[in-house]
Amino acid sequence: MRVLLSSRGSRGDVFPVLAISRELARRGHDVRLCVPENFRSIARQIGNELHCYDEDSDEVMRSMGSGWRAARNALEWFTRGIEAQFELLVPASAGADVLVSSVNEVAASSVAEHRGIPHFRVALAPVIPGEQPPPLQPYQRLPTLLNRASWLALNASTDVLFGRQINRTRRELGLDPVRRMPDCLAASSHTLLAISPMISPPARGWRYPYTYTGYLHDFDSAALDPALERFLERGPKPVYVGFGSVNIEDPRRMTATILEAVRLSGCRAVIERGWTGLGGGPSPEGVIFVDEVPHARLLPLVHGIAHHGGSGTIHSAARAGIPQFVMPQIADQYYWGHRMHALGLGPRPVPPKDLTAARLARALNELSSPSYRSRAASLSRRIRQENGVEKACSVIEGRGGKRRGNVKLQQTERNLP
Repeated sequence: MRVLLSSRGSRGDVFPVLAISRELARRGHDVRLCVPENFRSIARQIGNELHCYDEDSDEVMRSMGSGWRAARNALEWFTRGIEAQFELLVPASAGADVLVSSVNEVAASSVAEHRGIPHFRVALAPVIPGEQPPPLQPYQRLPTLLNRASWLALNASTDVLFGRQINRTRRELGLDPVRRMPDCLAASSHTLLAISPMISPPARGWRYPYTYTGYLHDFDSAALDPALERFLERGPKPVYVGFGSVNIEDPRRMTATILEAVRLSGCRAVIERGWTGLGGGPSPEGVIFVDEVPHARLLPLVHGIAHHGGSGTIHSAARAGIPQFVMPQIADQYYWGHRMHALGLGPRPVPPKDLTAARLARALNELSSPSYRSRAASLSRRIRQENGVEKACSVIEGRGGKRRGNVKLQQTERNLP
């Protein structure tokens, strides 16, 4: 089977699609990839054919901001990239049997329809409209009625932002225009919810086709740096603090806040420098700064984690069985922070702009709560049974060889987990 896979955005968006690509290639399929330019070297080792988007994921994340501004900037980023998506995906999909993309490629479903092939969109949050709040929304505790209104507003904005551009290219491809962008983006595609239903169960009102796969861990088995291993062996389990590929506006201030919080709490800490560049000075006693580390190796060895709330880190920490404190500022991080607290897996989330050393110190101490630790251990035992990569590839193989004709966008099906 010839499979074209595409992803744009942060490493949290791209790496899960690369994990699917590796497994499909291992199973003997012809894999083609479309990724941002800064992932070229990684993607070249996987696919038989490589195409690159002319963007840098680091710069994309740096420009997003936080809160409602981040949601607006994300929609603008989607809009700016539509033409580039069509330009890359249309020729790259020639001869393909199936198209797999992240939800960031809003042109992908139209390209798949043009080619008459199935389209799977990989979602790292519950992006199907329903009674749950939109993941991009900072306010995650609104009544159901307001959640529905938020989805209506979000869907209306996609019509305004994407509709004209997508329909113009659809006409050039000989496709009928669409009136409702949510139907174009989701109804004719099959959403692979690359998340655990135990952390994020289905909500009422979902009517687009979907399958839960579990998170797409690639189970990186790389060894830890020897200096980090020595640090871990020298004392009690530390906490892990990191913001991944999220950009922090003032990394020097955030570094000082974290170090003071660690001092106040009396714990040891592993602090990831991340794309924002935390650190820069000497490490105090009981603290080590590290570059990117394999979560599958490190997280089972720490006491708890304070992080940005990306879906990958959420699921890796859940798999490791440790409590979590989330500091969200963009995209679905608000949703995941709310879910961790609602499930009793950690303290109430606090955005970085509201964080003080005292608040962070309290949160780090709360990671020792017996109730948080008990619930985290229980969830870990269950979530370890999931293998998202294998499930996703099996779904793609089961449906991917079936070419489609003139698919009506309003047709839907339901595939409950």
